[in-house]
Amino acid sequence: MCIYVFLLIAAVLSCGLTPLVRYVARWVGAVDQPGGRKIHAVPTPRLGGVSVVVSGALTVLIVWGVEQVTGGVVQGDLAVWKPVFLGGAIVFLLGVWDDVRPIPAGVKFVLQGVAAGVAIWGGILVEHVSLLGGSRISLGALALPLTFVWIIGITNAFNLVDGLDGLATGLAIIAAGSIATIFFLRGNVQDTLLLVILLGALLGFLPYNFNPASIFLGDSGSLVVGYVLSVTAITGSQKGATALAVVAPLLVFGLPIVDTLLSMVRRFVGGFRMLEARKATLKEQMCRAKRMFEADQKHIHHRLLALGFSHRNAVLVLYALALGLAFLALLLVLAHYHNAGIILIAIGLATYIGLRKLGYEEIALFRPVTLLRWYELLTFNRSFFLGFVDLTLITAAYGGACVLKYELPWSPELKAWSIGTFPLVLVVQFASLYALGLYRGVWRAAEISDLIRVVGTVLPAVALSYMVTLVSLAPVDTFRFFLLDALLLSSLMVGIRSTYRVLDYLQQRDNVTGAAALIYGAGRGGQLVLRELLQNSRFGLRPIGFLDDDPRLQGRRVNGLPIRGPVADLSAIINAQPVSYLIVASRYIQSEHLHEPLSVCQERRIPVLRARLKLEPVMPKFRRAQLLPPAAVSDTATPTWHHDIAKRYRKERHAG
Repeated sequence: MCIYVFLLIAAVLSCGLTPLVRYVARWVGAVDQPGGRKIHAVPTPRLGGVSVVVSGALTVLIVWGVEQVTGGVVQGDLAVWKPVFLGGAIVFLLGVWDDVRPIPAGVKFVLQGVAAGVAIWGGILVEHVSLLGGSRISLGALALPLTFVWIIGITNAFNLVDGLDGLATGLAIIAAGSIATIFFLRGNVQDTLLLVILLGALLGFLPYNFNPASIFLGDSGSLVVGYVLSVTAITGSQKGATALAVVAPLLVFGLPIVDTLLSMVRRFVGGFRMLEARKATLKEQMCRAKRMFEADQKHIHHRLLALGFSHRNAVLVLYALALGLAFLALLLVLAHYHNAGIILIAIGLATYIGLRKLGYEEIALFRPVTLLRWYELLTFNRSFFLGFVDLTLITAAYGGACVLKYELPWSPELKAWSIGTFPLVLVVQFASLYALGLYRGVWRAAEISDLIRVVGTVLPAVALSYMVTLVSLAPVDTFRFFLLDALLLSSLMVGIRSTYRVLDYLQQRDNVTGAAALIYGAGRGGQLVLRELLQNSRFGLRPIGFLDDDPRLQGRRVNGLPIRGPVADLSAIINAQPVSYLIVASRYIQSEHLHEPLSVCQERRIPVLRARLKLEPVMPKFRRAQLLPPAAVSDTATPTWHHDIAKRYRKERHAG
C-alpha cells in the first residue's frame, strides 16, 4: 500500500476532529484571551495540538492494523517508533497542561529534558555527522549532550515561532514534507511513513489555524511537532552507509532555529547593556539569564508586522523563506553537496543583511565591523536580493538542463564535466546579466517590455557562458544543452518577475470594494479606467464589467472583466446586475451615442461620469512657450492636450 494513503487518512481525521476539539477547549476554559503581547483581537481556543496528535495516533493504529493483516507490506514497525511515542506522550501531556493552566518555565524545561532523555535512552543519538556530505565524523562523548541540545532546541523553536495564525503549523508542514522527501530518496521508508502521517495531520488542521484562526495549535501541538521532527531527523540521518550531512536539517529547520537563536542573543545583549553600566549582583545576573527564555514581541514575525505587512502576508513571506531553504536542502542532497560551501556563505550573508534590515542591531556586536559594514553599504540593497534569486534560478536552470538533456545514469566523465563547469557558468551568466543592465528595472512595475528585455539579456549571457566553456573538453556535444539552459532560464526569470504583478493584481481584485460601476468603452481608455479604479480605493467604485458596441467584442473578457453587451442592452444588464455608476471611458464616444445610455440612467437615477486624462499647468502665469515642448507650441498641436488647457493658453496669449 502506498504510504501516502496514510497522509490522506491523517488529514481527514484531523480535519474532522478539530471542530470537536475546539468545542472541548471552550468548555474546559483553554482559551487564549487577547491583550498584552497577544496579536489576536478575540478570545481563541487553544488545544489544537490535541486534534493533530489524536489523528496521528489513530493513523498509526491503522498502520499497525494493516501490518497485521498484510504481514509487513507497509513496513511500519511500531517497536522502532517506541522512543518517539513515549517522549512525545510526555511532551504532549506537558503541552495540554500548559494550554489549560499555564505552568512555570522551569517545570516545562525539566519535563522536556525528561522527554529528551527518553529518546536518548531508547537509542536515539547523533553518533556520526557529515558536515558537507563528506566522510562520517564520530562524535564520541559529545553525542549525548549534542543530542540533548538538538531535541530541546528544535522542540522549543517551533513553540517560539507559534506567534501568528498558521505560522508554526505551516513551517512544520514544510519541514515534515522536506525531511520526508529526503528520507524517501535515501530509501528510508520507516521514518518517511511517520513524517507523512504527521504531515497529513497538520494539513488537516491548517484550514482552521490559518488567518483568521478559529483555534490555535497551542503548546500541546507546537511542542509535540518540534519533538517529533527533531527525533525523526536524528533517526533518519543516522541510517545508511553515509550519515546525512548536517547542512540539510539545518536548512530545513533554518527559520525556527534562526528565530530562536536571535531571541536568545538579543535578550542576552539587551541584559548585558543594562548591567554593564554598573556592577551587577549575582541575583541580577541570574534574572537576566532567565529572561533569555521569556516571551516578547520582537520575533521576526513581529518585525514584519511592524514594517507594515498584514497578518496573513507576514505568514506567507515566512512560508516562502522556509520553502526556499527547504528547496536548497533538497537540491544539495540531489547534487551530493557539491558547492555546498558557496551556498551556505550566500545564505549566511543574506540572513545577516535581512536581520539588519529588520532592525536587529544586537547582531552588530558579533560581526567583523569593517568588511561587512563596507559590503553592506555598497552592495546589499534590493539588487542583492534580486541577484540571490537569480543565482538560484541559474542553478535550477543548469541542473534542469542536465537532467532533461542527458539520460541517467550519467557517465563519470559527464558528471565531472558538469560539476566542474557549473561554477564558471554561474559566474559568467550572473556577471553578464548584471553588465547588460538586468537589475535596473523594478519588479513591481514590470511590463511586457521588461519581460522581453529579460529574455534579451538571458540569451547573450547563456551564449557567452557557452563560448567560455568551449575551452574545456566536454565529453558530449553541449550546444543543445545550452539552448535548453537558455530556454529554462528565460522561463524561470520571466515567471519569477511576473509573480509580483500577478499577486498584486489578485490582491487588488480581492480588496476592491465600493459601489458597482459599469465602464462604457472597452478600449485603451476603458482599460486605463479599470486599472485606476483597482489601484485607488479612494474612488469607492468597484468595476463589474464593460459596455461596448463593437460586435467583435461581445461575450469576451478584458483584463478579467466581462463585456456585458452593447448600449442597447443596458436596461437588461442593469436588471441582471445592480449598477450604481456608469463611467464613460473614451472621449471619442460622441453625444449621439450617449443619448440612449443617458436616458436609461436618468430614468433609473444612475449617475453618469466621464473619465479623461487632464493635464494642468502648475504655474498658469508662465508663458505657453515656457511650459510646452517646441512641437506642441503651434495651434495644430493643441488637440493633443485637454481642450480646457488649450483654451486657457489662447486666452493668456491674447491678454499678454
